[in-house]
Amino acid sequence: MSQKISLQEKNTPLWQNYQDKKGNDRMLFPTEGANLLGVSELELLLASPNSQYMGTDCKAVLLQLEEFGVVESIVRNALAVHEKSGLYHNLKLGEKMGLALNVGGLDLRFFMWQWKHMIAMTDTSNAERPSYSVQFFDGSGHAIDKVFLRELSAENINKWQQMIAEQCQEVQSLDSIELEPKTKPTAWQYKALEDEKRQELQSQWQQMTDVHQFHFLLKKLEIDRASSYYQAPEGMATPLKKEAFASLFEQARDAQCSIMIFVGNTGMVQIQTGQVHQLKRIGDWYNILDKKDTQFTLHLKDQDLAQVWCVKRPTKDGIVTCIEGFDQYGTSILTVFGERIEGEPEQAIWQEITQSLVSQFQLSDNSQNVQ
Repeated sequence: MSQKISLQEKNTPLWQNYQDKKGNDRMLFPTEGANLLGVSELELLLASPNSQYMGTDCKAVLLQLEEFGVVESIVRNALAVHEKSGLYHNLKLGEKMGLALNVGGLDLRFFMWQWKHMIAMTDTSNAERPSYSVQFFDGSGHAIDKVFLRELSAENINKWQQMIAEQCQEVQSLDSIELEPKTKPTAWQYKALEDEKRQELQSQWQQMTDVHQFHFLLKKLEIDRASSYYQAPEGMATPLKKEAFASLFEQARDAQCSIMIFVGNTGMVQIQTGQVHQLKRIGDWYNILDKKDTQFTLHLKDQDLAQVWCVKRPTKDGIVTCIEGFDQYGTSILTVFGERIEGEPEQAIWQEITQSLVSQFQLSDNSQNVQ
């Protein structure tokens, strides 16, 4: 069933409940808090005294973001948080898809059909560290992107508030909004292809000339990514222990190997390209803390990954290798490639790193993860 959320009055008890729980756990961010309380993140944040509902014209706001200089974009899913500061630049948005090609900056891919709601969060309770953000959500209230104002001049803040006011004006007569029903995820299950289709998968895999062809191959065969890896051509997909990601980042740092880190959710993918510098494990999270070096931070709950793979795909420029991690539901959490320029082969150092991961962390039996 869909759910109605009132816009006329705040759900103060819900917000207070979250604040009480957050008092006992400072790492209880809104995403985790909403899960704990059994509500969507949008519903939780609409209960905040600091939130304003801005409506559904997400494209109009996205196209204005470049005007504010450097902003911070936070894209996350269940196990990875990808934080990057830069310009919302080179934005091209269609009805279904969109992109912002900015290698090393805010490098973004949009699935626009998922962008349904947006809110402004304004917290000036700490005069030294005021917070201004616009946050975007899908139809069931899951966060897609959170964009924080970082250049806090009086002129920029005023312009930001005018943008919010314009959008709020459009929806001030709304009494409520309706959220789509939340689908409860089910545990990933291995899907075996019939012999003929398995042969087709392996044959077409070997004949790929571009990694993007892989998506269409899976769609044609009606198979998920993880299941396809179990049935890949010999040597093209190797299951790894979850410890591989920490080693990957450490080896990339030590070798000064520039890598590309992809993290996505229902509505977008954000990509960081560059070298890795500061690494630190804090509690359940393995972190890249490179805000000073590259304006980038990654938080990864690596021990909760259900599957990790080293995957090789042919292209016209040679084999392209990635390391990909999945959660227990078969959702892709993050993917890491070596930085590569179109038309050039993969970096030799990246190939050495990925081969080292296979040698050190390969699972001895493919079938042990198959459910």
